[in-house]
Amino acid sequence: MAAPPDATALHGNLPLSSSPTLHLTHPTLAEKEATWRLNGTAWRGALSLEAYLRREHHLASQPLTQHGGITYWILVDAAESTASADPKSPHPRTILASCETLRKRALVARRASAPTVTAITAHGIGSVFCAPALRKRGYAGRMMAELGRALAAHQQADGQSSLFNVLYSDIGKQFYARRGWHARESRHVSLPAVLGGEEQNGVGLRPLYAADLGALCEADERILRRRMGRWGVGGVDTRVAFVPDVETMAWHHAREEFAAREVLERRPEVKGAVVEGVEGRVWAVWTRTFGAGEEGNVLHVLRMVVGGEGGEEGEGAWSVEAAAEVLRAAQREAGRWAMKTVEVWNPERVVVVAARRIVGEVEVVERDEESITSLMWYGEGEVEWVGNEKYGWC
Repeated sequence: MAAPPDATALHGNLPLSSSPTLHLTHPTLAEKEATWRLNGTAWRGALSLEAYLRREHHLASQPLTQHGGITYWILVDAAESTASADPKSPHPRTILASCETLRKRALVARRASAPTVTAITAHGIGSVFCAPALRKRGYAGRMMAELGRALAAHQQADGQSSLFNVLYSDIGKQFYARRGWHARESRHVSLPAVLGGEEQNGVGLRPLYAADLGALCEADERILRRRMGRWGVGGVDTRVAFVPDVETMAWHHAREEFAAREVLERRPEVKGAVVEGVEGRVWAVWTRTFGAGEEGNVLHVLRMVVGGEGGEEGEGAWSVEAAAEVLRAAQREAGRWAMKTVEVWNPERVVVVAARRIVGEVEVVERDEESITSLMWYGEGEVEWVGNEKYGWC
């Protein structure tokens, strides 16, 4: 298959980003792999480029991404004289920018229809990329403007309109905000990895394995629905959330398992930890990120649940201690895998209290440049993003 034209040789022939002939479309198989080769130089982390390509194929075959669960997009010029969508063509299209979207189960709750919570389809956007030789020309911005319009109807049933989609910016808040994705709460707490250490006797702590996650994710969805359907006085009138379902967790775990096998020839079996007692249940599901260097090795808590099955939030002494023990388990697991830190995104207050019980004055970091959670809202009025945690990332 012919490779896309070398962008460095095209400067004299590149269209303006405002050109009416630019359009968003889907790549051929060859073009899709070409985008991976381009962005893999920046995002492969500890993987070789060839391993990164295999990983992308692997991630495209997960339950979350099968059967249209992932959609690939490219910005091209329809007027390009050599343009062709035929993979056998000797004149492939110039890929001006690229990205992908993951279809996700989501929920919406409205004060006016309380306590009803409705299931909807929404999308997460990832892998937004423009080749270095094509940057500063407005192509990524044009692609995102086109994508925002396309996702309003993409994969929606019966002619319905989408309500929202999200992305995670690594270039600050302004670029995407100008195109409709407004920054949301982007905080985290970080705990150091711990080598060794013992669990507290009698606390009811046990590790979580892949086989445990289906039932826990179902319980989590019930809890999330109850919380979203409970309204107090004041505040916004609409809430949305991604469902923290087992397919989402399995996609994250497919990433870590692939990297662990390639880099360390090991398989991460422990997927989280849970504390169970007569007072309730507290758990966390996590994943390991293997960076290009030590600082990039992070055990990320995908989802942490503290509170009752009825949706009430846990704030008492038992909840704090149980949350602390789950975090200690995460620290020990991070140590076993040579992770630098444990991160919890947008932690509830009880989780911050628990973290401070472990390490003293833990800082709640406000991210300004990387992993800025950003939401495009197609509806009216203000909206609250519930469950804005790492599991939503893609």
